[in-house]
Amino acid sequence: MLIVYYLHKVNSVRSVFNRGLDGKRVGVFAARTPYRLSKIAVSDVKLLKIEGHTLYVEGLDAIAGSPVLDIKLGLRHGDRSDR
Repeated sequence: MLIVYYLHKVNSVRSVFNRGLDGKRVGVFAARTPYRLSKIAVSDVKLLKIEGHTLYVEGLDAIAGSPVLDIKLGLRHGDRSDR
């Protein structure tokens, strides 16, 4: 199952910064950073159970309170329908 959610706690977005590891000036995709060009994120999760309107999942890489924008059932991140 794929969960699409909003990174509501992300600070202002920067695309170039000094990397903490070695101080090298790099772009956002060259380091693990909370600064992202888009505040939309996806997590590939395992559905554990459903109770009423509550979904219990494993593997969600979001903080509590992150707004969920969409849920894609039966899809796995990276799957292609043309294979």
